[in-house]
Amino acid sequence: MADAPESTKSFRAYATEVLARTDKLSPQNMALLVSCMDYRYPHRIVDVMDELGLSGKYDHFVLAGAALGGHVQSWQDVLITHIEAALLLEHHIKKLVLLDHRDCGAYRHPNEIGVPSHILDKGLDKDILPSVEFACHLSVAEKLVPVLKARLKRLIPDFKIDAILLTRDEDDVLFEEK
Repeated sequence: MADAPESTKSFRAYATEVLARTDKLSPQNMALLVSCMDYRYPHRIVDVMDELGLSGKYDHFVLAGAALGGHVQSWQDVLITHIEAALLLEHHIKKLVLLDHRDCGAYRHPNEIGVPSHILDKGLDKDILPSVEFACHLSVAEKLVPVLKARLKRLIPDFKIDAILLTRDEDDVLFEEK
């Protein structure tokens, strides 16, 4: 079945091959992806994770607003609980990838979703300048990193966090930890 064209394989055969390849990838260097729930971006999310070389090596957690949603205390608690569960299940998470996207509804309505005002005091306008939008996403992500690192340092001492702002065509790297 391995020689059959992709389009003629059953899903079960395809999934078996993918899982076989995934088992050979380094399970010691998994990532946890935190992305927004926006329906416009699933294909871009997969593309980015593939481009980062993380295909088959990441778990996926969804929060409205991604990094922004991570500042809603109850949502952050659930995120931490899921990371703890993943580690318990021997998912060796070493990196968190925060995947925000442009034109995010959560960033227009931070107060309504429970984001503290010291993180983002008012929502972004729909027609915001790209440079201002970029700076806002960067600020939000930079504020979240120390909070997550402090909460997870006991479980993942060498935890790395990357943040990326998805556009429709090219992505803006907010920062990458080395």
